[in-house]
Amino acid sequence: MLKFGLVLVLLSMASLAQAKDVSAQQVGVEYARGNLEKAEAEHKDNLQHVSDSEKRLADAQNQLALDRQKAVASKKNLDEARVKYTRAQELLDKAWKQP
Repeated sequence: MLKFGLVLVLLSMASLAQAKDVSAQQVGVEYARGNLEKAEAEHKDNLQHVSDSEKRLADAQNQLALDRQKAVASKKNLDEARVKYTRAQELLDKAWKQP
């Protein structure tokens, strides 16, 4: 009977040690799950920032293309105005020189 009691005590001690080990593992899993959730949230946030930046970049590239078109058109208008001004100035100079 003493041996049986001793065996029961040893088995219960082993069960306690095993329970403590499982409990520590559960704490470790919960900690790792928390880190995983934080990492997933950070990654999702960073992906959103990338998406937002890509949208702003596309908008800026479209605006740049429009601005370039306007610059080409305004250069053409400037050149035409310069030619007309030069011609008008030449006519005025010629009119002043005539008696």
